[in-house]
Amino acid sequence: MSDKKIFALTIPKWGLTMEEGNISEWLLDEGDEVEIETEIVELASDKINQVVESPVAGVLRRIIGEEGEDYPIKELIGIIADADVSDDEIDTFIASYGSSRDEVEADEEEEVKPEQTEPSERTRMPVSKMRATVAKTVVSSWTIPQFPVTMAIDMGQVKTLRAKLKEAGQAISINDFVTKACARTIEKYPMANAQLGDKEYILNPHINIAIAVAIDEDLMMPVIQNCETLKLQELAERSQQLIGMVKDESIGETELIGGNFAISNLGMFGVEHFAALVPPGMAAILAVGGIQDEVVVKDGDMIPVARMRVTLMSDHRIVDGMYAANFLVELKRLLEYPEEL
Repeated sequence: MSDKKIFALTIPKWGLTMEEGNISEWLLDEGDEVEIETEIVELASDKINQVVESPVAGVLRRIIGEEGEDYPIKELIGIIADADVSDDEIDTFIASYGSSRDEVEADEEEEVKPEQTEPSERTRMPVSKMRATVAKTVVSSWTIPQFPVTMAIDMGQVKTLRAKLKEAGQAISINDFVTKACARTIEKYPMANAQLGDKEYILNPHINIAIAVAIDEDLMMPVIQNCETLKLQELAERSQQLIGMVKDESIGETELIGGNFAISNLGMFGVEHFAALVPPGMAAILAVGGIQDEVVVKDGDMIPVARMRVTLMSDHRIVDGMYAANFLVELKRLLEYPEEL
């Protein structure tokens, strides 16, 4: 095990929107020995069913969480400990660990409002777990001091290059070009990929970009890891793989964690321009609109262009206005000369 002889088994956080998990089934009994990566318990959260593996070796000394019950993230559901740890020591550990569940339930009870009588013709529609957790995440995002900066980008060269690559058998989406351009831009402006610590900025060593993917009425944000190391075609293949995993509901914990920068693209719906809220724990998110055919005046001539508007929403505690503007200037340059990607 580690230097700690007692390990707390808790509900993990899978993705940005997860607030609680349901214990589907315990795969071991109390007293069973476990090794690192031994499958211990199966959890369900929103649209994800995932098995939790042990990060340590020892004995499953205590099962606390009950099958079929929902528990908030970080809630204590079990204890793994060395065989020589006494029951009294485990009881003391559990007592000192505390439980957040009672506090959460108490808060929820305080928020209950008297039921109001509504006209019978109104239809009530249940809120899915995913939509409920998205709502909570939005509330958390709204507390971040953030600001938008918008820029128009000529996507004519991207469209031309994309068509050539398609003829060569390479399927690259507009969003793939944007994602790769963001990764390249972050290399030059790393604060857009940073996090805010207690008294310092945390510069992440890798560029892990979360991509917003809608399924039915729900939203998930799978993460493309190490974008700085991926070529455009490799990034496109990984993006399509993750989107497929979201749609067939095979996405797991590994694919939903570790995002440092986010992209939300509504261009395929005809949206021209919008702003997205910064996800908690990130410094910025890029909102991508659709490509519109426009006519602009250049050197006195009327010229048709394929324009796309993007909005960088940034945490003002990490990124200031000038930094955001410079970020978009570099992003614009890369997308208007995409051969560099």
